[in-house]
Amino acid sequence: MPKQGHFAKSMRTKQLNDFKVKRNATGAIIDDEQLTDFLVVRFALTAKKRVQSRAQETVQRFLIEICDSLQENDGDLQAIIPNLLASLNARVPWQFYPEILGEWDLLQKFLQKELPGVPLEKRLRIKHLVTIQEMETLIAKLLARKITAITFINQPGVDQNKKDQMATMMLTTIYHDQTIEWEKVRLLLAPFGFKIAPNLDEKTRDWLKQLAEK
Repeated sequence: MPKQGHFAKSMRTKQLNDFKVKRNATGAIIDDEQLTDFLVVRFALTAKKRVQSRAQETVQRFLIEICDSLQENDGDLQAIIPNLLASLNARVPWQFYPEILGEWDLLQKFLQKELPGVPLEKRLRIKHLVTIQEMETLIAKLLARKITAITFINQPGVDQNKKDQMATMMLTTIYHDQTIEWEKVRLLLAPFGFKIAPNLDEKTRDWLKQLAEK
């Protein structure tokens, strides 16, 4: 599972030449805990310029979250992504999702290409890819649950069956022909707004505020 509360820290600013590289019989390696920083720097150098400018910070923060879970899940995106998206659902505004969905193909291809080349003692590679359609379905279900949870937030005694029925209805409302209707999502969530956790750093609060205003 992703580290709770880790998402939305200030962006890493380390450069590759800051890394302490060890030497062994096979050559240069990095410590396991440097994997995320290594990939974030590689992303900035190779793929970030191809991300739409308005989505760059969101995509890079999502990349950090994925990278932090790669080793414990042996590079299995089918194990990482559903849990990660679920853990983020209450901590990001709905505008987060179209930005990562629009760049998912680029992000996944970056990980496929770059992860095997990271000089870890135990090399990793991406396995069990998540298609864009699978991402969209996961996100649609999460948004339906998000709308349902907010709708019943002041009714703690509501029966779970009623919540499940509401979530199913919301899913059919916002998700047609395997496509999320973002304007319907906007209309359904607009009355509730998005509350930013006060314990986040200033840069993160600013990013979330700008994201929620899109």
